[in-house]
Amino acid sequence: AQLEDNRDCVLCMTCLKACPHRSVEVNLRPPGIELWTTHVYRSYEVALLLLLLGAVFLHRLPELQENLGLGWDMSQFWTHGLLSVTVLSLPAIVPLLAQGIMVGFYQVKETRKPSYFVKLAYGYLPLVLAGNLAHYWRLGLGEGGRILPVMFATFGLSGEGLPVLVAHPAVIAFLQGTTLISGVLLSLFLTQKIGRQPFSLLLPHHVSTIVLGISLWWIIVGF
Repeated sequence: AQLEDNRDCVLCMTCLKACPHRSVEVNLRPPGIELWTTHVYRSYEVALLLLLLGAVFLHRLPELQENLGLGWDMSQFWTHGLLSVTVLSLPAIVPLLAQGIMVGFYQVKETRKPSYFVKLAYGYLPLVLAGNLAHYWRLGLGEGGRILPVMFATFGLSGEGLPVLVAHPAVIAFLQGTTLISGVLLSLFLTQKIGRQPFSLLLPHHVSTIVLGISLWWIIVGF
C-alpha cells in the first residue's frame, strides 16, 4: 500500500488497513507542491492539458465567431469541423511559440539552457483549470438553478412553484473574472517555481500566459 505519487490515489484506504504500527498521520502542505519538487513530467499529461485549454475556446465557439465578426454557416459539417479543429489547436500553439522563443534566445545569446517544454507546460495548469471553471460558472449558477423545474418537465410533470435559484449576470461575470485573474497569477507563480530560472528568461511563457488569460476573458467575460 505504497504510492510514489498521490495522483494515483483513489481513496481505497488500503494504506490505513495495511499500516502495521498504526502510525498513519495527515501532513498539511501547499497544494500542488509536488509539481516543482518530486513530480515526474509526462508528455501525455501535457497533451491532455493543452486539449482542455483548447476545449474552453471550442465551447465558446459561438461567442468567438460573434466577436470576430465571422458570418460562417456553422450548420455546414465541413465548415464547422474545420473551424472546430482550428480553434482547438490554436491555443496550444501559443505556449509552443513561447518555448521556441526561449530556445532561440538560448542559441543566439547563449543564455541559460531553458527547461524542457513538457516540464514548463505544467505551469499553465492553474490557467486551464480557471478557464474551464469560468466557463461553467454560467451554467452552474444560471441553468443549474433551474434543475428542479426542468427535471419535472422531463417527466411530463408541472414544475410550477418549485424553487429556482439563478445568480445575477453581474455576479456570474464577477466570479468569472476573478477566477481568470487568479488562474493567470497562479500560472505565473507556478511557471516560475517549476522553471527555477530568472524571470527574464521565463518571460516568453509569462507573456503567453497573460495573452491566453486575456483571450479567455474576451470570450467568457467580454470587454
